[in-house]
Amino acid sequence: MSELQLSTELVESVLGVIQSHDADAQDPGLASQYLCAIIGFLLGEQDMPTARKEELHKQLSAFILHVMKDVDSQRKPAAPAAADAFGIWKPGMS
Repeated sequence: MSELQLSTELVESVLGVIQSHDADAQDPGLASQYLCAIIGFLLGEQDMPTARKEELHKQLSAFILHVMKDVDSQRKPAAPAAADAFGIWKPGMS
């Protein structure tokens, strides 16, 4: 299987096609519903056992979550982890 070549241009192009079909798809939630419906439509059209389709759906759902988290992490600076903190603590003297 070849590596995916995801780009901002590809995403904008696909969204443009969806939005030309339905102007309300400017809303990211509705645009995402269209993309999900297209995936469901493509899987539904395949000549394979339902169990295999459901397994593909499960894998695709996990992949969507992975991509979403990856893109999200690139958009905002990561919060420092506890291991990144450094300091010296000295107990107070009584």
